Amino acid sequence: MLTHKDIDNNDKIETMRMALYNEEVLYEYETIEHQYLGYFAGIGFFSVMSWMLYDFSQDMLDTGGVVAFSLLTIFMTLFFIFFGSADIKRIYKFTKNGIVTEKADVVPEYAYQCIRMIGRVGVVVCLIAVVFVGPMAFIGAGASALLSFKLVNFRLKPMMFESLYFDESVIIKSSKINYITVVPNANFLLSLNGLFCNKDNVDDIFNTLREFYPNGHFYEVEKEDDIYEHEKFKEFLHPMVQD
Repeated sequence: MLTHKDIDNNDKIETMRMALYNEEVLYEYETIEHQYLGYFAGIGFFSVMSWMLYDFSQDMLDTGGVVAFSLLTIFMTLFFIFFGSADIKRIYKFTKNGIVTEKADVVPEYAYQCIRMIGRVGVVVCLIAVVFVGPMAFIGAGASALLSFKLVNFRLKPMMFESLYFDESVIIKSSKINYITVVPNANFLLSLNGLFCNKDNVDDIFNTLREFYPNGHFYEVEKEDDIYEHEKFKEFLHPMVQD
């Protein structure tokens, strides 16, 4: 565990931070955060693009243009729904010196398959359109083929974060939003950590933190705003905003 005397020891901090990935995992928790904004964005995008397609198809777009415009509309709508509304999964791994957090969007495999299929269908449709509208349809076929090839191995990669334990810290749990914030009493950002929890495991995570912060100041509040208004939170956060 880091103390005030380690604040300026960058070599030690960096060594400990990288060592977290090789340390034994003592506790592990998984949480899911649901997202819904992408559904509204997808519906809005589809509505606007459908209106534009109807308006432009009257006198501005030929068959190839209509096909390309339609494929773009379908692709982007599905992208907003599948990726913009993907649940966020966080895995917290507690080791003896800190916490490794893995954050990833939960996108089902059929979403990747669906988007790749759109690209392949676009190639076929545009090639058929060549017979009716001429060589210009090859532009749509090429774009669809490129999209299909680009998405063959497409996967959203998880993000990794490290947080080292700091001897003197304040740990506050909000029961209403199932969130725990950890703030060190030092200008040390690597130890600042917020943990998104589920209703079923927020108490377990809070109690686990007690084991790793024996000198920590633990408090429980109801609302998120109560965290930032807490006297101890302001006291410990103050040194971090001086610069």
